[in-house]
Amino acid sequence: MKKLISSAVLVAWLLASTAAGQATKVAKATFRVGEPIVSQFEDGAALVATQRVVPGETVFFRFSAGDYKTGDGGKIVLTGHAEVFDSRGTPIVPKDEVGVATSLRDEDKEYRPRFHFQFQIPSLAPPGAYKIKYRATDDQTKAAASGETTFQVDGKDIPASAQLVVRNFAFYRTADDETPARSVAYRAGDMVWVKFDITGYKHGEQHAMDVAYDVTVSGPDGKQLFHQENAAVERNQAFYPQPWVPWSFSITLQPNMRAGEYTITITAHDGVGKQTASSKGVFSVQ
Repeated sequence: MKKLISSAVLVAWLLASTAAGQATKVAKATFRVGEPIVSQFEDGAALVATQRVVPGETVFFRFSAGDYKTGDGGKIVLTGHAEVFDSRGTPIVPKDEVGVATSLRDEDKEYRPRFHFQFQIPSLAPPGAYKIKYRATDDQTKAAASGETTFQVDGKDIPASAQLVVRNFAFYRTADDETPARSVAYRAGDMVWVKFDITGYKHGEQHAMDVAYDVTVSGPDGKQLFHQENAAVERNQAFYPQPWVPWSFSITLQPNMRAGEYTITITAHDGVGKQTASSKGVFSVQ
């Protein structure tokens, strides 16, 4: 006599068979990018967390792609992009594009295509964490993948301003000094160095800028001894909007200058934003 299989047992058997069949299926690979490396040399070791690059330095970047389509004859066609942003979120260079187009042989199954880029940190740029956004496309399937990575930049930090402002006005003993003079007392005949930064100006089309400053020196009695309009002018345009202008100048004290306190006034002008700002510093002649 044949045994009858109950409906409950039959359903359980069917479910188990279906699950087993699904387990044998291989998930379809998805095009991806990864292995981002930022280095100071082409194909160099990745920067470690404690390393910093400096303004003006050239930085190298690369990343890889995987699970791309291999077409007829082992053909692969990929396109990669990279864009770099400073610590304030401003792009420092135009978005760059590189391609990978080649044909693979059977022994190249483990080949990992890599996209290589290089870019220069602007000579005047804020410090902090810089971000690289990268992306690649498999041109045969139109699949795309993207990622982000960061690196650190060291350097002088001039706080941003929504309005024109003169920052860090200070007196120095020589042109090469990086630290302001502890005492701003001079003798007749000495050379007085002044350094300062101007920021908060507006940019025009293609990040054009037009910044200048005037210098005025007043004596102990408040009388104007010297005045020069447009003592220096900075006009340029570039892809990266220059965030500030560093300036310095010197004056030589006359041998017959009498003792007392003298005032130097810097008046900054923003030709694009039609702004004016000033800052004063006092030194003494003994």
